Amino acid sequence: MSLRRRSARTRRGLGLLAAASCGLLLAGAGPARAQDPPVPRLAYVTSSNAQPESIVWVAAADGSSPLKLGPGFQPLVSPSGQSVAAGLFGASETGPSLALYPASGGAPQTFGDLSRQTAYPLAFSPDGRYLAVALQSTAVRRVAAHSGLAILDTATGTLETVCSGVVYGASFAPQGDRIAFGRSSSQSFTAAVNVYTVSAMGAGLTRVTSDGRSLNPVWDPARPGYIAYDRERLRRNDAPVYEIWLRRLGASSPRRLTSVRVRSLVSGLVPLAFSASGSRLLAEFEGQDTSEAWTVQVPSGRARPVRVERQPVVGAGISRDGSRLLVAAGDFEGPASNESIFAVPFSGGAPTRLVAHAAQPSWNE
Repeated sequence: MSLRRRSARTRRGLGLLAAASCGLLLAGAGPARAQDPPVPRLAYVTSSNAQPESIVWVAAADGSSPLKLGPGFQPLVSPSGQSVAAGLFGASETGPSLALYPASGGAPQTFGDLSRQTAYPLAFSPDGRYLAVALQSTAVRRVAAHSGLAILDTATGTLETVCSGVVYGASFAPQGDRIAFGRSSSQSFTAAVNVYTVSAMGAGLTRVTSDGRSLNPVWDPARPGYIAYDRERLRRNDAPVYEIWLRRLGASSPRRLTSVRVRSLVSGLVPLAFSASGSRLLAEFEGQDTSEAWTVQVPSGRARPVRVERQPVVGAGISRDGSRLLVAAGDFEGPASNESIFAVPFSGGAPTRLVAHAAQPSWNE
């Protein structure tokens, strides 16, 4: 199961905004081709101090047979493994803001306009037809009022904003017909934020929570009516505290899943993705200069940090059977050449290096 790390995951306090007005359609280079049978694949980026441009690569799931696709960052492999979405911010100051690369190589479909917004791919629907995208406006005024969640329909080649507001996290339902996301009407760090759902076509906007402190939802694939999400506790002159909760849609009694110590300047656990059984969850412990992968057992809530060579790593994915984690180890705040990509057993054990001098991994395993 694929997921996103850092700038492509919208989170409280980081201020990642999707900017566009509701109903806007952005035409791409034409409709996407039909999905082929799933092919296990891994995507990642390379960069260095000598060559700072971020380049997207795709390879077999074990890191073999790498293929250079083109410029981009935060690549996201489709469920079929036949395409890779990537933001184009930093590749140029003009031109398109989002690319959908064929995993076999060749020219990508492109969308958006960097002179108006940058794009962040967030999540594919299970069938790969829809892609949730955050567009960050370049406007200097009323940015939040024009922010929102956009959906790329790969069958028609259109990108449409389906809901306005500042978005914090997005996840498709197991059936792929609805998406859950955190939403606030203000950029303010203390503004109310709640979880909503909406159809991939933009219909049926529904508020799930009403406490004003809920964000970063992830659907449970084993129990389609359930989500894991963060509830935040504000602290004076400090980062908010996050703990993961479980909730059945339509119910009013959520259950707290995790309880971990959160020191000053960090926020705590952000849910990233479930295994197919729903019994294993990958989360990220986040904060200032901190992005560390943790595993969470469901329903016990037992949480532990993930280590490679006794060092913390950045979480990127969990296999469908829950046996393996995809992580990046090294200096996540430097160029990609300072990191390496590993597969790590969920329950602990020897890691397997997949790619050296690479970062921002994504897979469809």
